[in-house]
Amino acid sequence: MKKIITIITAAALCTLSLGSCIKEIEPSGGTATEKQVTLETLLRGIPAAMVKAGSAGYSGQGAAWDFGYPAIHLAMESMTGDLVITGSIGYDWFNQWGTNEALGGDYAVCVLTWNTFYTWIDMANQVIKKINVNGDMTGLDATQRAYLGQAYAYRAMFYLDLVRMYEFRPNTVTDGPNVEGLGVPIVLPDTKESDGKNNPRAKVDDIYNNVIFPDLDMAEALLSGYTAPDKYTIGLPFVYGLKARAWLERGKPTDNSEDDVEAFTYAAEYARKAISASGCTPLTRDEWEDPSNGFNNANSNNSWIWALALPSESVAPLFCFTAHMAAESWSAYASEVGRGINKNLYNSIDSRDFRKRSWLDPNRSVYNYRSCRKDGDEWFTERLKDYCNIKFRPAQGNYIDFMVGGAADHCCMRVEEMYFIEAEATAHIPGRLPEAAQMLNNFMNNYRIIDANYKYDCTNRARTIETFTNELMLQKRIEFWGEGIVMFDMKRLNMSSRRGYVGTNSPASYRLNCDGRAPYWNFVISRGETQNNTAIEDYNNPDPSGKIKPWTE
Repeated sequence: MKKIITIITAAALCTLSLGSCIKEIEPSGGTATEKQVTLETLLRGIPAAMVKAGSAGYSGQGAAWDFGYPAIHLAMESMTGDLVITGSIGYDWFNQWGTNEALGGDYAVCVLTWNTFYTWIDMANQVIKKINVNGDMTGLDATQRAYLGQAYAYRAMFYLDLVRMYEFRPNTVTDGPNVEGLGVPIVLPDTKESDGKNNPRAKVDDIYNNVIFPDLDMAEALLSGYTAPDKYTIGLPFVYGLKARAWLERGKPTDNSEDDVEAFTYAAEYARKAISASGCTPLTRDEWEDPSNGFNNANSNNSWIWALALPSESVAPLFCFTAHMAAESWSAYASEVGRGINKNLYNSIDSRDFRKRSWLDPNRSVYNYRSCRKDGDEWFTERLKDYCNIKFRPAQGNYIDFMVGGAADHCCMRVEEMYFIEAEATAHIPGRLPEAAQMLNNFMNNYRIIDANYKYDCTNRARTIETFTNELMLQKRIEFWGEGIVMFDMKRLNMSSRRGYVGTNSPASYRLNCDGRAPYWNFVISRGETQNNTAIEDYNNPDPSGKIKPWTE
């Protein structure tokens, strides 16, 4: 029988092993033969799968954390310590990540990252395989070059995220001497199903040198001269942004070797290229506080470089980002759980910084909060708790109809991140620390401080690399709260996280304190994979579950 494939539903059908993620799938209904599947269908299937409810295969079991890339961002955000539950923990479907419970390989939540990323990698591989036949690209037309460049960019992004999640980084809680320096198995277009059953974790250096950077170089070359038609299509600015992320990750802040200086130099260079090539500008105060379009609409601002779209017809009522994060929405998950900001982090925000209005102050009259709800004042004062976020709004401000309000765009890169990368990387280039401090000063004063009589100045906090990095990361944590960006930085920089302290606004079971990086930032590979891939059976990251006891007064 002729094998047939479907791309849009691949994420839901992929099983737990790597082997199954590289074989063709025989779906039921709504299919096309392999010859009929166009390159456009293959490519468009990737972002569709990234926001698909049930992409890890658990939505049918009622696991409301199973909605793809936005869910992964929310899981990582729950692990930082900066996000707290201000309402009922009974509505928190991401409590495992927030309390460090049930994160070992035997638990279902492990598949959220493992199953999905390898499914998406397989989809990118299919595009690459269909276009880049035997490495001969001389006869490709402009459309084929664009599709191939985008496929390489997707694959690079997926491996970059995976290696940052699964690389075991030393911490004070768990030991992993046999897995230090290891990333994840590499699956390429020519990887056979049988290979996937004995595919070891590749070294981190090899993944960067043999996959991530070569893929990004290919994407850069292929997309040169190409202009993306919208913010949902990958173009050269996004590739530059990925290179900035990757090079920043490769620089070691404490070594200051020639290789590290080179990595930081490249990170700063590509961050600036992303800023220039995108033509994007940081969010304005009106855009940030927009009650209808705040952090849900790629076309309502000039900040977002690349985003995922969730069409209204694809919205599942409890399986989307808005349902868990937008506290003004119809969803009890969002309003009852009330995801908010760590009180200590909130108190560190200058009152002249408009970003502070993203969370409800205990004194609701401090700011003139804007709401999409007709009963917004009452909702904010009587329904939502102190420090609850109003950063993320229901799409179109529709807090009643989940099909409309849930169809929110999901930001995957905005230009502000490039300003932060440029400043941090510049600080590590010998002699340029004062320049880096001025970059941060300029960003804050030009884009975030609203009092013309006040000037933010971090000069006194930029006497050393360490003190400057602490200040930069404070502002970055405020800037990207809830967006799934900062956990990678905290892991990279060996930062501490703390929800347990006198006066904390965090529920008791979430009050985890870590000196240095948290052990749960080293993600654990799912049991299904270790059972099916013998090469990694004895090379999994240690289970961090329950290793840190909640702080008590």
